[in-house]
Amino acid sequence: MNKRCRLFLLFVLLPALLMAGFPKVGTTAAPFLKIGVGARAIAMGGNFTALANDVTALYWNPAGITHLSSAAFSATHTNWFAGITHDAVQLAAPLGENAALGLDLIYLSSGDIEQTTFEEQDGNGIYYNVTDLALGLTYSRRLTDRFSVGIKAKYIRQTIFNEEATTVAFDFGTIYQTDFYGLRIGMNMANFGGSMTMTGDDLLVLNNDPVTGDPVETHLKTESWPLPIVFRLGLAIDLMGGSETLLPSEYHRFTLAVDGVHPNDNNETVGAGLEYMWNDFLALRLGYQHNRDVQDFSFGGGLQFRLSGIRFTVDYAYAAFGDLDTVQRFSAGMEL
Repeated sequence: MNKRCRLFLLFVLLPALLMAGFPKVGTTAAPFLKIGVGARAIAMGGNFTALANDVTALYWNPAGITHLSSAAFSATHTNWFAGITHDAVQLAAPLGENAALGLDLIYLSSGDIEQTTFEEQDGNGIYYNVTDLALGLTYSRRLTDRFSVGIKAKYIRQTIFNEEATTVAFDFGTIYQTDFYGLRIGMNMANFGGSMTMTGDDLLVLNNDPVTGDPVETHLKTESWPLPIVFRLGLAIDLMGGSETLLPSEYHRFTLAVDGVHPNDNNETVGAGLEYMWNDFLALRLGYQHNRDVQDFSFGGGLQFRLSGIRFTVDYAYAAFGDLDTVQRFSAGMEL
């Protein structure tokens, strides 16, 4: 079997990850952890597990930051639905030749929401907000010249008015670069950790003791919910570009990425993303996800350029979510 046939089979058989099942939407806590980071990856439909080679790999695959040659920084802002904002800041740097360290923060905010009661259903003038936060620390290491591994530990917190829930979780990732035209194989398991239970002052109420009639402080019970564990398997290959590609080119790079995703609270999905880069300056991107509830196509682009020895990147992504409106993301980064 020649190389082209094997390459074709790899990309065709990857969707076998998708297996029959039923969705369990709404059965996990901290759903904000499933909101992707980085306009570059989102424009490619989130199909970034094997391609992850910039600082946003801290979200998609922690093993990817071993590809960084110097310290890098990225910030992403997203206007989510219903006035919700989602922001991410990421920083990573090499530790010698074979290791890298990364730090990232993800923050989601609902903005101010006016409280309502049965008596004051139009609002009582008291405002609160809902916030989600994830703070992660990543260590990655190149075990050979082709195989990298990474682990990320993160602190997760959700707050609603005076209540909050916290836990700790881990992400694991690997990337293997084959000698088959530079084909990369990536794996990532995200959000493996504890469950979350809301606690707070508002859950303490006074009730009368059924025997004595005296007021007794009672703690309302809240259920514990698991995190949204996500398993990703991906392939990525440069169809055009450097010397190891199918079509060598000095000024053009054309990359194909395919991902299969298995979450613990929804249907499995498969997707593909394309990235075209001209002269390491202008990028155009397109992505597709199959079997998603509302999102399917996405697209975007970006620029990268050097000033005073620093490489700057500016990226944009557009994704439609059907009746939920569109979502636009903007990212800016730099690499020393």
